[in-house]
Amino acid sequence: MKKVALIGGIGSGKSTVCGLFAAWGAGVVKLDEIGHEALTFPAVKEALRTAFGDAIFDEGRVVRSRLAAVAFDSIEHTRTLNAITHPAIMDECFRRVDDLGKSHEVVIVEVTSGDMVREAFSWADAVVAIAAPEDVRIARACERGMQTECDVRARIACQPSDEQRAAIADYVIDNGAGIEQTRRSVEAVWADLGA
Repeated sequence: MKKVALIGGIGSGKSTVCGLFAAWGAGVVKLDEIGHEALTFPAVKEALRTAFGDAIFDEGRVVRSRLAAVAFDSIEHTRTLNAITHPAIMDECFRRVDDLGKSHEVVIVEVTSGDMVREAFSWADAVVAIAAPEDVRIARACERGMQTECDVRARIACQPSDEQRAAIADYVIDNGAGIEQTRRSVEAVWADLGA
């Protein structure tokens, strides 16, 4: 089994690219989905309460929009969030990767946050970066209806740039010029992976 880290900023189209890889037969693990689940883990909830206060909770559950408002208002707070959630998320991630590896030759792990240095992906056989122009990314993220343009810009400011991601990637897929170009790029990466 080959493990592939797929990295990209908010609105870059990671889910679209994951879907295209899945169509070729890859298993897919989305760290963002695991991240949502991690917000229900008792140890994670307690650490978040200590770091960000009671205001991020409603009736004992973490309200993601409230957490995002305080966790992405500075790079320091984003690092605090990642330090709290990352270990729990990665433990669950590798459990799922191992399960998918029993039935798939390639498993794509969609990574949404964390340190964007090559050493952070020592577990991966390849790193694929997804890039798209900032205005396209903002429009996509706002279309989901859960965040304002101001919120999206704040998240982008706290994330590595497309250039920083490309510098550590084995492959870069431009997902800003239309789905057909993206589909061809995914096919080329898939072929190169030998899957």
